[in-house]
Amino acid sequence: MSQSPSVSVLVTAHGRADGLAASLDAALAQDIPAERLELVVVTDGGPAGEMAHGYAELFPTRVRAIAQPGAGAVAATARASSEARGELLAFLEPGDRWPAGRVSAQVAALGEWDDVGLVYSELTSGDGEPPHGRPVGRLLREPPCIAPSSIMLRAALLPVLGPLPEELPRAPWWIAVRAACVSEIAFVPAGAAPAPELDEDAQPAARERALREALTVQRWFLKRVTSESLYADAVGEIWKAFVANARRLLALADDDPFAELVVVTDAERAQARSALVDAHAALERGDTWPASAHAVRAAALDPWCAPARALLAETLAARPRRATGDPLADARRFVTLAYAEELLQDRELLEAYGSRFDGSADATLAIDASTLLPAAAGRALAALVSDLGLDADGTAHLIAVLGPIDASVRMQLPERADALLTRRSSAVEAAAVPAFDADSIDALHALARHANAA
Repeated sequence: MSQSPSVSVLVTAHGRADGLAASLDAALAQDIPAERLELVVVTDGGPAGEMAHGYAELFPTRVRAIAQPGAGAVAATARASSEARGELLAFLEPGDRWPAGRVSAQVAALGEWDDVGLVYSELTSGDGEPPHGRPVGRLLREPPCIAPSSIMLRAALLPVLGPLPEELPRAPWWIAVRAACVSEIAFVPAGAAPAPELDEDAQPAARERALREALTVQRWFLKRVTSESLYADAVGEIWKAFVANARRLLALADDDPFAELVVVTDAERAQARSALVDAHAALERGDTWPASAHAVRAAALDPWCAPARALLAETLAARPRRATGDPLADARRFVTLAYAEELLQDRELLEAYGSRFDGSADATLAIDASTLLPAAAGRALAALVSDLGLDADGTAHLIAVLGPIDASVRMQLPERADALLTRRSSAVEAAAVPAFDADSIDALHALARHANAA
């Protein structure tokens, strides 16, 4: 029987030690072998540091206490993750207590679901179905709904997420959204933790902290959106939620006109102006999806830039509806994927394919044109196909994947293909299927015949 993966529990505590002991006790009491679970506690010193070092003395093989004076919560999380030895990382905030069996249930789930990079077991509210899959747009347009202390992440995924942004008030929510960008996430029912006690005087402050966190995370992702981002389809809703959160935060500040919501640097203002120029250029070309991505990036970089907000509204209104359905529904058994921009620039690729595949082959060349304007792409590809004589009966079976389609659907196209027809080194390196070019078209034909004979 294989050994269960090891777990590092990351705890960051600042200032007072309220609730820290109860959290550490609940973690140490989890029903997995003691040698498979460690606690890495990073504090800024003070009472929390004293308590953490006390636990490290009591449990020297299970608890490590690290003092990092002057560091914020995100820096402390980064330090804790860099010190962690476990294959899985669990996040625990002081005052939160895990129910018995929480860790073992999450470990078991990650052991079963290879495609899942992050699991969680609690929502901050009981409304709606727990997010699952790759719900990046939903996570960004809704208030933070995944309880930070209920998250468990594969340690191997952490470098893929990138460095933790220093401007965040805390890390778990950003980690959850980034994990959904690069893998699947899943809800694992594992009991409900006792709700932390919060007196009435502390509730407005907690609400303000939650809103500031939401603003910071939403802005971070909006500043980096492209037309290829998984959440590109939802930028309009995310921007509306960002604005709504800003208004709620102002209301908590009694509409203080000098309340600081976000900090905009001179560099960000310059980036906003550049993104605005790119948005105008894309809109003039008719590329409405890239235009909206540039516009929302400009508005997020500098929320006080009225022209960026106005152009964002214009580009969102101009975007065509996304196509629905399966773009490969009419494909034959063996699918080769090619890219329209490359075929239009390098006609030898399509010519070589047409010379070896005819209408009798149980094979399809799917041409991804989803990043181009549909009408222009259709005309250009039709002209190329006609010029090469591939529009006659009995020639190779071709289908064009025209946009706009969801970014998530586009990203799945290479995974659903059996081979690629490309000279692009980036596509070849990232491909999970073999890639061929005009010089190796005979090998592609042999592979298709072998696959169809199997």
